[in-house]
Amino acid sequence: MNEELIAITKEVIARATHYDVPYVKQAYADKLFIMNVDDDGSVATMTKEQLVGFQQQRKDANLPPLSDKTEFHYAVADGNMGVVAITRELDVNGRHSRRFLTLIYEYLDGRWQIVKETSIARAK
Repeated sequence: MNEELIAITKEVIARATHYDVPYVKQAYADKLFIMNVDDDGSVATMTKEQLVGFQQQRKDANLPPLSDKTEFHYAVADGNMGVVAITRELDVNGRHSRRFLTLIYEYLDGRWQIVKETSIARAK
């Protein structure tokens, strides 16, 4: 497993779960695309602007941090692209969810940035 991408992902999770909006803005690429698939099969998407807005809204409301409980399954980098596969335990808006995530990284502007993220609900 690629230890650099694991370390970066751990930092992204630690800082994003505490609504560190400036960090989120630099960790995610401007061309970010997020796709969430819920347990009923419904799909929701999000852009970087929407993600930053979500983070800012939670920060402004002084909501408690999201869970940072994460299990790493796979991490690899090849040239300027990388992928990390994880499972996260999340409680958002009073709803518990166990999710499998794939994070696609691209090395842009001298650093790794997340360009795509998929999140799929897993059986509990």
